[in-house]
Amino acid sequence: MKTSLKWFFIVVLASPAFLSCKSQKDFNTFLIEDGIYRSKIFDGKKEWVYLDNEQDFLFVFPLNRKNNVYFLDTINRSYLSFPQERWAVKLNDEVFQTNSFDVDLISIPFKFRGRTAGIPPQLNTNLNASLYFGYRSDWYSLGYKQNPFGAFERVTRHYGLTIGLFTGLGSTSVNPWVTNDQIAYEYDGITWSNGIAFSFAFNYLNLGVGLGYDMLLDNNSRYWVYQKKPWIGLVLGINLN
Repeated sequence: MKTSLKWFFIVVLASPAFLSCKSQKDFNTFLIEDGIYRSKIFDGKKEWVYLDNEQDFLFVFPLNRKNNVYFLDTINRSYLSFPQERWAVKLNDEVFQTNSFDVDLISIPFKFRGRTAGIPPQLNTNLNASLYFGYRSDWYSLGYKQNPFGAFERVTRHYGLTIGLFTGLGSTSVNPWVTNDQIAYEYDGITWSNGIAFSFAFNYLNLGVGLGYDMLLDNNSRYWVYQKKPWIGLVLGINLN
């Protein structure tokens, strides 16, 4: 079990660096999904727009909204197009924003537990996974970056903020020290975790802070000194939607 946990944390700790390097190197692979956004791209004031991704162009259409129904406004105003590559002068970056409900798969590789029952503060690294449900705001910055051949390639950077609740399962070491010597053996117990988390997203990486508590799911829960005691932890997430 300890060997598998060792490799798990190597993977968890290496993943953010890998994803960060990948996103830094390949910004143009991050696409804005088709949909409705808010932007100041047309008249300098925030309004609803529709983004349509085609093979070599990204089209931006102005929208009118009436009775919660959206209509493309292509009669009074013209749409804008952003080619994948251009040779003209670099354009200014444009920002598109959207809000949504969020479903993530998260892991909390590090949990800091305060002093309790005579046990000093602990930094725990136990296997766990949780489902996260929250509300998020995303910002997509669309611009161009010049390549070595002089052409300007379209690039997209993504930033997001999210807050919500999580619930999931994990493991913890149960031994005489964390049960006030009520048991004489050691094992890896199953825990149920619940809490609240706040995360920041940068391209494909989600990183945040969680505040929660664990419940040991066996008969020794009445002895476990950390039963329902709060902890604070590092949150790593993967966006499922």
